[in-house]
Amino acid sequence: MAFWNRLFKKESAVAEADKDEVSPSDPVKRPDPEAAAIADGTAITPGTGKVPKKSLLGKFESKVRRKVDSYVDGKADALLDDATRRAEQFRQETIDEVHSQAMKLLDVTETRIDEKLVEIEELLEKRLRAELKMRLRAMLWTLVFVLIMAAVSFAYVWVKRSTGLDEKTNTEQVGK
Repeated sequence: MAFWNRLFKKESAVAEADKDEVSPSDPVKRPDPEAAAIADGTAITPGTGKVPKKSLLGKFESKVRRKVDSYVDGKADALLDDATRRAEQFRQETIDEVHSQAMKLLDVTETRIDEKLVEIEELLEKRLRAELKMRLRAMLWTLVFVLIMAAVSFAYVWVKRSTGLDEKTNTEQVGK
């Protein structure tokens, strides 16, 4: 705006440019519709009730200003659309990359878990075999001791019968 004012209005261009500059600490001002109408040349002059006629230079200025504004608005919209499209594309690429990295980490974790499960199964299998071996040994030793005790019992009974001790105990029991 300050550029057009300096270009088409020679008086106080520097003061106008200084007035248009806004610092971040300045309060936001609402546009004045009457000032905008006066600047466009569409304001009704007080007392007459008529819209003043524009000069040839004023018509040219407003026409150029409208064309420039429409061009700038179109460019701004195109740049905004392009920036939005690129941001969306970047967001989607980032999400895809994060998803692929997460899947890779998940695959690595699953592989490690599978390896640990195999290792645990092998340890359990070893313990189960060791326990079965110990039970079989215990059963074997029990069977051996039972057979030894049976052999000792049979030997005792045989020795007792062969020596005749068994008959003496039987006759003594009958005689009583």
